[in-house]
Amino acid sequence: MSLTLQSPQCFALAIIVFGFFGFLQGWRIALVLMAFTLAAILFLFIGGAEGFASFIFVRIPETLNTLTGGALFSKSLPPPTANQVLISALIALGFAMFLGLIVGNRAFPGKPGSVPTKDHFLGVIPGLVTGYAIISYASHIFAGTQSLSVGVTTPSTTSIGNYIVVIVVIAVIALILGLLTARFGK
Repeated sequence: MSLTLQSPQCFALAIIVFGFFGFLQGWRIALVLMAFTLAAILFLFIGGAEGFASFIFVRIPETLNTLTGGALFSKSLPPPTANQVLISALIALGFAMFLGLIVGNRAFPGKPGSVPTKDHFLGVIPGLVTGYAIISYASHIFAGTQSLSVGVTTPSTTSIGNYIVVIVVIAVIALILGLLTARFGK
């Protein structure tokens, strides 16, 4: 008997992993990470992925060509391909998440174990939202690029929309646990 994961199961598993990371970080750092991630996804959704890919794969080489006096190539470069847009979008998203973690850890420094238990439970909420946003955007960009496959079909928009109810239920449970630990944890 073999156990194979389909796209909804991978989607749910990824959201649960991000919720667990939010639990480990606490709500303050998870909230900063969520803000940076959602800002990056908004930027990439409104056309920033193509602009970022054009900057990396066209503008920088043309600038280097101009600075070297045309020694690199003689013609103008074509616009970025779909794979180059995908790679640049993933790089931008990863960079935004890394920057969000750095800013969150600098803004809210603390020793390991110094975060109260209620903050851990409340960290699940921004962790779930971050995971949902990342997986939704990743399924959007991988669905748009047919030449690159990750071995799992991207979830449909209806299955992604169905998980909002699950996320809200988990968020309410995390909020109740956070409030209970704040009330009785002292």
